[in-house]
Amino acid sequence: MEDADVKVVAIEAVPGHENRVMRYLQQLHTARMTELVKGYVVCELDRTKIEAVSKFPGVRRVMPIEDLCDAGALGAPPSAREETFVPGDLVRIAHWPSAPVIGFLREWDGEQGVVDVALFGRAIPVLVTRPAIEPVPLPEQWA
Repeated sequence: MEDADVKVVAIEAVPGHENRVMRYLQQLHTARMTELVKGYVVCELDRTKIEAVSKFPGVRRVMPIEDLCDAGALGAPPSAREETFVPGDLVRIAHWPSAPVIGFLREWDGEQGVVDVALFGRAIPVLVTRPAIEPVPLPEQWA
């Protein structure tokens, strides 16, 4: 594979099928630098193979990552990453009573802010602090 034809991608796997997807990639010699990162398989993949890999059993979607720094940031703990938030960002509230919930950041002053989450069809404002939230990356097509 030439470097011009190689793209770094994050392959979202069905929960519990990450190792299977890694084995498929390794058996077919389709990818280089295969590693597991929080439910994703991150690898360098030939651009012509992206369509074929998206049809592997256990693969939900294949998302291109523009540079290796982003690939490394997927696996870093939240405290190791320095996030900057701006109103309008999509964020995940990790410390929610039942399960993590996603909402839009309405206000942010650097350490705390207000996130609008949808509960029973209504936008409910929730006061949050920096350690309680993490950014939700949007797929390249949505940006």
